Amino acid sequence: SFPPSLSPIRPPVPPAMACARAAKPAAAASAGARGGVRRATRRSAPRSNASSPVSVLAAPAEEPESVQEALQKPVHIKIDDQWYDATGYALAHPGGARFIRFFHGRDATDVFYALHSYGPNGATTAADRLAKLRKVEAPKEERKMSEQDAATVSSFREFRQHLEADGWFKREPLHEVRLLCQTLGLYALGTVLAATQPLLATISIAIGMQQAGWLAHDFVHGRGRWCEAMRYFGCLTNGFSTDWWTQKHSMHHSFTNEEHKDEDVMQEPFFFLQPPSKTGRPDSPVRKWQHIYGYPLFAITFWLWRFDSLRSIKRRGDWKEAVACALQYAWLFAVLPLPVALGSITLGGFLCGALVSATHQSEEIMDNDPTGPTAEYVDAQFRSTRDAECNDPISKFFWGGMDVQLEHHLFPSMPRYKYHRLRPLLQSWAKAAGAGYRISPWTTIIADNWKTLRNVAKA
Repeated sequence: SFPPSLSPIRPPVPPAMACARAAKPAAAASAGARGGVRRATRRSAPRSNASSPVSVLAAPAEEPESVQEALQKPVHIKIDDQWYDATGYALAHPGGARFIRFFHGRDATDVFYALHSYGPNGATTAADRLAKLRKVEAPKEERKMSEQDAATVSSFREFRQHLEADGWFKREPLHEVRLLCQTLGLYALGTVLAATQPLLATISIAIGMQQAGWLAHDFVHGRGRWCEAMRYFGCLTNGFSTDWWTQKHSMHHSFTNEEHKDEDVMQEPFFFLQPPSKTGRPDSPVRKWQHIYGYPLFAITFWLWRFDSLRSIKRRGDWKEAVACALQYAWLFAVLPLPVALGSITLGGFLCGALVSATHQSEEIMDNDPTGPTAEYVDAQFRSTRDAECNDPISKFFWGGMDVQLEHHLFPSMPRYKYHRLRPLLQSWAKAAGAGYRISPWTTIIADNWKTLRNVAKA
């Protein structure tokens, strides 16, 4: 999902990082600590949260702490039956220290392969970093899987390895070029029509913006030289910060539909997916009308994403993203008539916002486990995600891969144009493994989401 806060933002890491070089004994707690701390200093990337009608409340912000204090909190994670000391590296982890600490004492194998570069998906960056961490024994806080979860996970890993061997994660140049030309063509058409046919131009660019959102989402999840080269595509086409989105979206993938971790199920005060009596969060006097204003409100999605992106870029001082966004805004407001520019952002935001998390919103919302994931990664994806059935090319085009959300959540770095071919294979595996694969017509999913808003409005 390419989601979306006006929620509290955790303090920047760099000031604490500066202390790390003077704390050699503490930094030695992990083989990766010193290198990781130096990388974190260069990144200077505080972790932001998104603000949008699709996710507004973030998980609680971390309190400031010194590197010495951070290194006193052990972070031992298990990947492929091997335990690693990631205590020092947690400070440099691109997903943030808080993110990786959730996996202390837990098996992080499946989320590691889902979100990181490890070889078959085009690059080995994360696997190379992992290999440098110190190997340790299992911590006393180890959380072991149930026999059922262990069996499911073992079968799933074999399934993933077969997909790797068969080349499912490799990108196909013709498909990549087709999607890129298709998306940029909508921008070009809208630009040409802007002066004489403003309505048609607005529609063309709005659809292009929606499709650019899906494509940027694919590039950021992807690994390898091509995806790295296209890293700033979302900045150039929509004014979206890649770093801002990556931090938020990684939490969504790792803790899908988990209270206090996944912002997509904490959408107050815009939407309430659960009654305040259950969540304990403040109510809103307009909740009783949310099923009426809900879907029209998705029109502000891109406006909020743009605002959060600019705020994130300014805070981090990311000049590359700043230049990319400046080029986008120069085209938007210097080339296009103002009504076309404003209308395109609004309509494009509606087209994206209405679908971006539709396949999660009416599914199970899991209670929060403050120490880590509430469920094992594979189990959590099946419990929280439903595929949308799109039987015609037009609906498939507009859904842009969001209709095959379960395939995407299990294999995020796989190119999106392979998910529909993967669906029958995943269905067969799920049936054999006893996993609950669910799929409904896309119209039913939208109707169910509206009913959820209505039911909670009346609760």
